[in-house]
Amino acid sequence: MKVLVLLVLAILLQFVGAIVALSLTKRTKYNLAWIFLSVGFLLIAFQRLLEFIPHVWKDFERNVDTLNIILDVTSAVLFTAGIILIQQLFVYLRRVEKERMETEKKILNAIIRTEENERRRFAKELHDGLGPLLSTVKMSVSSLAQMETSPPASEIIKNADAVITEAIRNVKEISNLLSPHILENFGLVSAINSFISRITPGSIEIIFKTNLKNERFGYNTEVVLYRVVCELINNTLKHARARKIEIHLTRDESFLTLIYVDDGIGFDVREVLSDNTPGMGYANIISRVKSIKGIINVESEPQQGTRVVIVVNAGNS
Repeated sequence: MKVLVLLVLAILLQFVGAIVALSLTKRTKYNLAWIFLSVGFLLIAFQRLLEFIPHVWKDFERNVDTLNIILDVTSAVLFTAGIILIQQLFVYLRRVEKERMETEKKILNAIIRTEENERRRFAKELHDGLGPLLSTVKMSVSSLAQMETSPPASEIIKNADAVITEAIRNVKEISNLLSPHILENFGLVSAINSFISRITPGSIEIIFKTNLKNERFGYNTEVVLYRVVCELINNTLKHARARKIEIHLTRDESFLTLIYVDDGIGFDVREVLSDNTPGMGYANIISRVKSIKGIINVESEPQQGTRVVIVVNAGNS
């Protein structure tokens, strides 16, 4: 009786498996190898059914052997053909995965280019629009300062002039942060040095070393690496309580390697990379690096500082 129950269970499972396999043929775009294998599984299920029938119908037993041989041969042919053709299915799946990855990279590249174009447009509006207006106001206030006025009025004019000067400086600073002209005109190394120089002296020690000189790289490569360095420095300043940052940017044959190290309080890499930590921006950094087919490795532990290594192809556009 136990054997009979197990045989029934095996028959049910094999039929369910065969039906599920057949139902997936649409997802494989009706791949011939998958169809052969699915039908082969279905024939094996029928064989198990034929083994079960004699237990309930004794007269059927004499017809089973011939039918079993036919099913054996047919399923063997189907399985052999399916296995031979299955490589086509794997090739198809690899092609689909490659196309998906390429599409994702194109979308990320389009997002980055759109973002940079918008940054450039905003920077131009600030520099060419608001900047001259503030300069005109400053000239008018400076003219007022040269006129004879009461001491209270002179103090107000003096304060207004100082505020306008600070506003002009801030507009230039924001414009440069949005779209650094140094990056576009002079390259990655000059842009990173310029960004570091604007950080308040004494707040943190930043060491930047590179074997690059005036080399230029693809637009996407320079923009991504510059934005990543800025983001990493900002993360350190905001969250790490570090005293020192070391940045190494080197070119070795056809690869660019960026190594970023700080001696801050560190963090739980798994938690941060799962994007559960607001404000850190590592998900954005990783997406940017992947958009230029780069490799990024983030190492950090609480109270052990942070080390980020990025490797990209120097020839990427």
